[in-house]
Amino acid sequence: MNTNNLNQIIQPKKIAITGGPSGGKTTLIDALKKEFGQKIKIAPEAASILYKGGFPRIKNYSGYLHAQKSILTTQNELEHLLMENFPERLLVCDRGSLDSLAYWPDTEEHFFKTIGSTREKELAKYDWLLHLDTAFENDYDTSNPIRTEDFHEALMLNDKIKKAWDGHPKRVILTAQSDFFTKMRKATDIVAEILGSK
Repeated sequence: MNTNNLNQIIQPKKIAITGGPSGGKTTLIDALKKEFGQKIKIAPEAASILYKGGFPRIKNYSGYLHAQKSILTTQNELEHLLMENFPERLLVCDRGSLDSLAYWPDTEEHFFKTIGSTREKELAKYDWLLHLDTAFENDYDTSNPIRTEDFHEALMLNDKIKKAWDGHPKRVILTAQSDFFTKMRKATDIVAEILGSK
């Protein structure tokens, strides 16, 4: 059986890991790699790829607009590439397409018109959604060089990201907890349950 036929038979499944800055996404994804190995495939965060590669960060309308368009294009191409080449695995996405809406410098209507899509189409791209709330202020991590938000800005973004994903039928929100290990264990258990039901 050739790969093209295999791709038609096996429908890849996707989960987006999203949430506010310092919610634990990177820690969780590292844990999922160790726990599930070849059962999953990670789609890395598009923003990190672009910014670490030197994409300019210009804090005005034009800067935000072109950055988010580039992030969204990279995100979509990464997902298509990995789904085509690893159709038998659960694709774990470090953020999803609607995260860009939270950072978009214009209206929601403008966002969907610009990307040529709808909320319904974007929500339907992901079978599951796991949102990790930003950590408490005492636990807020400022060591990530890609992250430019202070704690209060992070809380605002956390709420915007939640709103961007409103309506997803299989969204789980994990709130900030004083015991970070418990939060990670709950998230890992959710992915284990998904893998068991695939």
